[in-house]
Amino acid sequence: MAGKLEGKVALITGAGSGIGYATAKLFLEEGAKIIAVDYSEEAMKKWNEVKNAVPLIADVTKTDDIERMVSGAEKQFGRLDCICNIAGINDLNYPLEATDDARWDRVMDIDLKAPFQICRRAIRTMINGGGGSIVNIGSYAAVRGNHGPSYTAAKAGLTGLTKSIAFGYGKEGIRCNVINPGGTNTNIHQNSGGAYHEAGQALSKIIASFPINWYGEPEDIAKTCLFLCSDDARHINGAVIAVDGGMSCC
Repeated sequence: MAGKLEGKVALITGAGSGIGYATAKLFLEEGAKIIAVDYSEEAMKKWNEVKNAVPLIADVTKTDDIERMVSGAEKQFGRLDCICNIAGINDLNYPLEATDDARWDRVMDIDLKAPFQICRRAIRTMINGGGGSIVNIGSYAAVRGNHGPSYTAAKAGLTGLTKSIAFGYGKEGIRCNVINPGGTNTNIHQNSGGAYHEAGQALSKIIASFPINWYGEPEDIAKTCLFLCSDDARHINGAVIAVDGGMSCC
């Protein structure tokens, strides 16, 4: 039986670990060809010699690397049908007064500016191929104020970017949606540069009081990415989808 993404080509950032790896693996199982992107050379070794996967070590904040991502899909496969902007960091719950410009800029560059630049470069390729699906990975933080200001602002901004693309390019056959995960079993804090700020204890207390199992697995998000990139979601555009075990209802 053909997979849900048979014949499609997907660009997946953050594919070295966590949600990105789970998504790339699932997409391959469902028949897609993928450009698997991550900045970690060690993490990307797992993609060497994998059929239908082109591993690319790249920095999503660099325009030259973004060019390599999209042109790689064009050269290797001749088209690009799906983009999953998964690479991201958080601000380790640093509060406003402890957030210096460097932390703010790095979070914004990776979590918001990179998806913008990737979509801007890739959109014409997708249109020329007849359309496609873009999935951005937001966060529960986008709808709550209990994370640091840089992460909260970046993920809220990603919602705005998603809706703008959905509205502006729907007529061209492009769908763009955002998934807001809750707590997910990944190594994002390690990729974000250290330990959580002591102010994060307040968030931990809030989470501890939730009447739910709030912690999910990367595969939970990957399956939603698969759905949104498949033809089953052909009428879903500009949606904000919570995959958080119910965190956002608390």
